[in-house]
Amino acid sequence: MPMPAFTARNVTKFIAKAVVATKAADLTADAIADHTQYEKDDTVVDIGSRVIGWYISEKLEPVTDKIVDTVADFVSDRRAKRQAKKDTK
Repeated sequence: MPMPAFTARNVTKFIAKAVVATKAADLTADAIADHTQYEKDDTVVDIGSRVIGWYISEKLEPVTDKIVDTVADFVSDRRAKRQAKKDTK
């Protein structure tokens, strides 16, 4: 599998994916600890919640990528307009 280019947009996509995975894992660990005899720091809960968080982040990757692309396009458009306005003065 080829590595994606190391750009600000791709790094932001990776960070968004990691945030989703972490939050989903935390929520899953809380739910498992609340509804079973296991505690949040048990290995079974830790590994299981991380796998579920990873799975959710994989499934949401098209959505998070689209959000990052939309924001990045908006920011670059604003920067271009601002630069054009400065250049015309």
